[in-house]
Amino acid sequence: MIRKPRRKPDRINERGNYCYDSFCDADRYKYDFHLCKHNDGWIQYDTSQDAWYFGVWVNVNRRLIVTYAEGDVSICYCHDEGSLKKELKAMAKFYGNPPPAAIGIDRKGRVTRYFDPDARPEV
Repeated sequence: MIRKPRRKPDRINERGNYCYDSFCDADRYKYDFHLCKHNDGWIQYDTSQDAWYFGVWVNVNRRLIVTYAEGDVSICYCHDEGSLKKELKAMAKFYGNPPPAAIGIDRKGRVTRYFDPDARPEV
């Protein structure tokens, strides 16, 4: 289970949240299975960059954000609800709109994009 580390943060981001960095020699699916398996509040934060080497997860109750990028792991701890809102707003600006959950093409070639209304966590 991922918790706020007890050590001094590696850095403090622009919004004043504590960030802890590490490396994990695995792919993002380790985090998919570990974080989301126990269903204790972790939600995948959908981006257009999601792949076996990249993923983001958020736990609103614990005010934690985990980012995995090619083995680099960053855990961001938000001090309170206000700082979590700022972090989620900055993430939405950085990553852009969530990608469609599915794309359908009918017989006439018309494309319909289906979006998951719960694709991004909110506070």
